[in-house]
Amino acid sequence: MSNAQYFVGIDLGTTHSAIFYAKKGTDETQLIQFKIPQLIAPGQVADRNLLPSFIYQPHSSEMLASDLQLPWGASDYVIGELAREMGAKSSGRLIQSAKSWLCHKTVGSDESVLPIDAVEEINTLSPAKVTQSLLEHLVASWNHAFPSALLSEQEVVITVPASFDPSARASTEAAANACGIKARLIEEPLAAFYAWLSSAGKWQDKIQLNDQVLIIDVGGGTTDLSLIQAIDDEGEMRLERIAVGRHILLGGDNMDMALTYVAAGQIAATGTQLEPWQISALTQAARQAKERLLSDEVIDEVNLVVPSRGRSLFANKLQTSISQETALASLIEGFFPLVSYGEQAHSNARVGIIKLNLEFESDPAISRHISEFLANNQAKPQKVLLNGGVFKAPKVKQRIQAILQTLLSDDENNQIELLATHEENSLDNAVAKGASYYALVQSDGGIKVKSGLAANYYVGVESPMPAIPGMAPPVDAVCIAPFGLDEGSDEQMLSSEFALIVGQDVDFRFFQSKTSEVAEMGQTVNAFSLASLNELGKIQVRLDAGHYQEGDMVRVLLSSKVTDLGLLLLEAHDTQSDLSWSLEYQVRDV
Repeated sequence: MSNAQYFVGIDLGTTHSAIFYAKKGTDETQLIQFKIPQLIAPGQVADRNLLPSFIYQPHSSEMLASDLQLPWGASDYVIGELAREMGAKSSGRLIQSAKSWLCHKTVGSDESVLPIDAVEEINTLSPAKVTQSLLEHLVASWNHAFPSALLSEQEVVITVPASFDPSARASTEAAANACGIKARLIEEPLAAFYAWLSSAGKWQDKIQLNDQVLIIDVGGGTTDLSLIQAIDDEGEMRLERIAVGRHILLGGDNMDMALTYVAAGQIAATGTQLEPWQISALTQAARQAKERLLSDEVIDEVNLVVPSRGRSLFANKLQTSISQETALASLIEGFFPLVSYGEQAHSNARVGIIKLNLEFESDPAISRHISEFLANNQAKPQKVLLNGGVFKAPKVKQRIQAILQTLLSDDENNQIELLATHEENSLDNAVAKGASYYALVQSDGGIKVKSGLAANYYVGVESPMPAIPGMAPPVDAVCIAPFGLDEGSDEQMLSSEFALIVGQDVDFRFFQSKTSEVAEMGQTVNAFSLASLNELGKIQVRLDAGHYQEGDMVRVLLSSKVTDLGLLLLEAHDTQSDLSWSLEYQVRDV
């Protein structure tokens, strides 16, 4: 936007959100964190660096209308720090991890399913609506602070996981549009890398030609892995993202739960069984205990107090403790065990019927997921960038260094280099900071890490065959967009003709590659090999028949492109007229 005054980066995170910004015309290093107003107690508002991504729907007797008042007006829900605290004392009213539901395989982003354990009297919300509500809070916060520079008039970049499928990206963009802002999307590991670039000085002095950089981004709910390589572009060294990992639902929240179960087991051993709301409260206490024990080697143990519903809180409180030794055994050995190169993440046998919930990883070992990612991409990067609050803990950082040394170096004297930032304590905020820096440098033609699509994408094409009893016609997958196809790039046309059915309800099936190996445009994966791909949500649609009859098969040429917002657009062009039909990855049919 030519009239934008600020370049704004928003990390719409699984467990917390953050905003950084830079004023137009300022030095690239002048990136400022925006303080986000939020309720910290009923009727009490304070500014915080982070907005916990929690929404709580209070009972009518819990809070007055005045208790929900924010600087810009009343809110329908409690959002942020107070929501997290109130949710720890109740059950069925707290929504968390909505971002992870956006790319659920069997639950649509517009389905009202949250909270998954909802009590009867509250209104359930969809993951898309929760995302929009969190973003509305951030937009209102900004507009209150900058009434003469509304967020809708600024250059805004929102971060998403590199592993987000097109439907989840589209849902994020739709939430931004509903809030009145047109935002670019950038992958979170890339944003973390841009944060490093913002403080690295002359990056060409720190990265050599052909160097690969492994980015390990461990957030509250997910682990995101990416590879960046320094390439020769007509005599000039440039950076290109060459691989991304799959969606790994594993992060700091899992570590909190690990300590929660240890503590709950200790309490159960005394003959007391905790109620669900007490488990929630214990989880919040375990999170605080984790942060203290991992950051301070002097502390031998931390006490955890669980409230009770008796008349006297102190007379009925339950208490246990977590020792330094227990925490290390559970967190370091459990989540960061020493592994060898090529070791694959474990998968456990599943029970036939499970409760509807997030699709959690069965293997908690983050180090095994890293090893699997490296082996799948045949990569041994020379440099590593760590991101996420968990790496602020010295013990975790020391362990990951030891793991990476084993995985990446054949010579123990050849130490793997960790790319350091000037502000190691900013790991919780690096993604938002990097998004702001990205917006700033793109405005003046600065450094850009070439990225494009994070996988190969395919459309299902039915193969003709004679009728055979009990067998449907096979569906092959044809590549319509290869890995790395850039945003805003020219339209890519397939050379073969296809037939398109118009005027009737039909299904379009889409697939995504499981690896980062680049496919050719039009390359076909036959029906017997579809298991080598991930199937995405199909689109059910009736295409306008135009001057054709209902159910006609129209001869078409297919083309694809990636929009400036990172959405994949598939177009079918009639070979006999000027008609064309477009499909975007915006709908998930479940």
